[in-house]
Amino acid sequence: MSTQPDFDLAYARFFAPIKAKCLRLLSSSQAADDVTQEVFLRMWQWRTRPPLDAPDAARTILAWLYRTSTRLAIDALRERRRTTHDATDFANLPCALDPAAAIHARAAVVTLAGAARDEELHAAVLCRIDGLSQPEAALVLETSERSVRRLLARFDERIDPVRKEFAS
Repeated sequence: MSTQPDFDLAYARFFAPIKAKCLRLLSSSQAADDVTQEVFLRMWQWRTRPPLDAPDAARTILAWLYRTSTRLAIDALRERRRTTHDATDFANLPCALDPAAAIHARAAVVTLAGAARDEELHAAVLCRIDGLSQPEAALVLETSERSVRRLLARFDERIDPVRKEFAS
């Protein structure tokens, strides 16, 4: 098991990028805080976490953090969809967007979260929201670049009806 200093160093090094990623996905500071805390709690409990001085440990840990935070953020989006959502709640809207446009965009994202399969949605989030390249997404998803391309193509096919619905 990794030591406390390893966890502290990983936390200091990776907390900010993981929280920023969660904030981009969830558009809510509170939700991003909750997901980020859960990610690092799970990291603390990760018994086979490599020590940071091991070869490729930082890369392995970052891939695990991206995978875990993406899954938890998607779960949070789905939970938000399941619960009653008051469209007039303007507290979490980004300031730069018109409130009506922000509600419309957020509704589209929540609908997409319900329309796509997990692995397709994970690939789309990593490549299209987080800006990872397909090789980087393949590393995080522990799959091949070809599989990432296929996941993205299936995601596009699956969400095309949703895009058309929200484009109008």
